[in-house]
Amino acid sequence: MTLPNNDDFANCELSMEELDAIAAGGFWSTLGHIAGDVVTGAGYVLKGMAYVGGAVAIAGGVFMFLAGAFGGQRPVVTGPNGNVLN
Repeated sequence: MTLPNNDDFANCELSMEELDAIAAGGFWSTLGHIAGDVVTGAGYVLKGMAYVGGAVAIAGGVFMFLAGAFGGQRPVVTGPNGNVLN
């Protein structure tokens, strides 16, 4: 068996079906796949941010509860004449 040389490849012609198959995987198809990947990645980022935000909100609520329960006395509020209002 002999390998084809460059002349054999240069003289080769593709059918319309072969050209269509090559064109189907071109620039626009690749661009569509990239856009889909970007949207999917953005969804993962937003979901992760929601989890982090929820965890921060829960931790803040627990901190505020504990600070209120064990945080010492309330501040004294006085009026203009020095009268205690609370």
